[in-house]
Amino acid sequence: MRISVATLLLLLFYSPPAFVQLRPEARALNVCMDIPDPVTLDPQKQWSEKNHTICSQMFDSLVRFSPDGKIEPALAVSWERIEPNRMRFTLRRGVVFHNGESFDSETVRFTIERYLKPETGFPARYFIEPINHAEIIDSHTVDIVTTYPDALLLNRFASLMFMVPPKYIKEKGEEYFSGHPVGTGAFKFHEWKKGEAISLSANREYWLKGFPKTDGLVFKFISYKDQLEALFSGKVDIITDLPGTQTLKVRTNPKLMVMKKTSFSTISFALRLDSGPLSNLDVRKALNHAVDKESLIRYDLLGNGIPIATFSMSGEIGHNSSLSPYEYNLEKAKKHLAKGGYPNGFSVKFLVKENAERAARIIAANLKKIGVYLDITLVSDADMIGEFKSGKYDISMGRCPDPMCHSYFVQSIVLLSGSPYAWGGDKKFDAMLSEMTSEVRLGESEKMAEAIDKYVYDNAMGIFNYQKVMVYGLDKSLHFTPYVTGIPLFFSAEFSGRGK
Repeated sequence: MRISVATLLLLLFYSPPAFVQLRPEARALNVCMDIPDPVTLDPQKQWSEKNHTICSQMFDSLVRFSPDGKIEPALAVSWERIEPNRMRFTLRRGVVFHNGESFDSETVRFTIERYLKPETGFPARYFIEPINHAEIIDSHTVDIVTTYPDALLLNRFASLMFMVPPKYIKEKGEEYFSGHPVGTGAFKFHEWKKGEAISLSANREYWLKGFPKTDGLVFKFISYKDQLEALFSGKVDIITDLPGTQTLKVRTNPKLMVMKKTSFSTISFALRLDSGPLSNLDVRKALNHAVDKESLIRYDLLGNGIPIATFSMSGEIGHNSSLSPYEYNLEKAKKHLAKGGYPNGFSVKFLVKENAERAARIIAANLKKIGVYLDITLVSDADMIGEFKSGKYDISMGRCPDPMCHSYFVQSIVLLSGSPYAWGGDKKFDAMLSEMTSEVRLGESEKMAEAIDKYVYDNAMGIFNYQKVMVYGLDKSLHFTPYVTGIPLFFSAEFSGRGK
């Protein structure tokens, strides 16, 4: 099927004077970011929400997601599956990188090759392994060849794969590129003040004519405790993850407002399915009946969440809407625990990302009521995978957005055999997931994904909790349309009036 060029959705922004030194009347959007700084700005050597948000402003992929999670054209204007294992992309003409280098089929070939090389060290290589190589048809037509028919190919590109400049990287080297990135995006790298901010300036040669609408974009790294003051003082114009406890303070400030958007974000749990108490289905059901989802949402998110039945979330491809969340029922939980052989409960080691500490402690208090004790170890996002691989833990947990807009993403991270964040695996699940991703007939893959969702639910393959409603605190003069992925694009940010 050939996809015609879609009309891009437009967003509006307002912000105070720029961090970047531009024209006297110029203004830039100042965005609040958690500390510390990212490790790299090389998009092929990063895979974290913070890095991805920053890189998304400077780099483009062949396709991208709209604010509501629909695939739309970017550096490719159209595409069609010409063979089960081959998709042909027609590239946008006249696109140049920030250094003047042309974007063409060779760019795509080089980018794909670099992503797939083990020595590149792309942390999410696991998610793009179905891609085999790119074949150049002509200067602006390229085929992406996969090792098997891949129903999720467009999702992989939209969420994970940014085009990079071959000549620039070869001339400057990878180390230089990591601190001086060059893309085709709406904003160009300007300056990185370590420990303070990364500032970007407008790309006036952007392929989407008339954009960006601001003269700059600044990501300011501010400690959690100081972020609200930064918003009140005008140091930043928007906080993209406002704590629910702070919404009243923001609403009562006449210059500020609160905005909410249901997102593809949940808390993912990996359970040791191959041994110990969590290998027992009744035990896993007991844990799900013991978690009070409504209370968790109230005290962790201040009400900004929706109970969910599995890892999948409403709006994602593959979400099975016929499933109801496990009810909170301590008596039922205790019966399942006894049936599973643990009438007096048990203790397990619990690995938790620091960003999910509050939720972890609430869930630990829930499970304590049925005699299940969680020995919590907190780690940073950077240290998570190393600790996970140590084999010391029985449960791991962390906040997890879904950048692919498909139930496959979270499921595969915590359940698929071979995932760096999964223990044990399940052969039937593996087979079902493989079959689903290989089914390219229109509508069939989606049905199979919903069947997988039910299998995950019936086998209680995680501790299921909530779909997060993202809360934004922003200047009232901003007109902001958030992205369901939680990773906004600011290319159409626009001032509603002159600067402050």
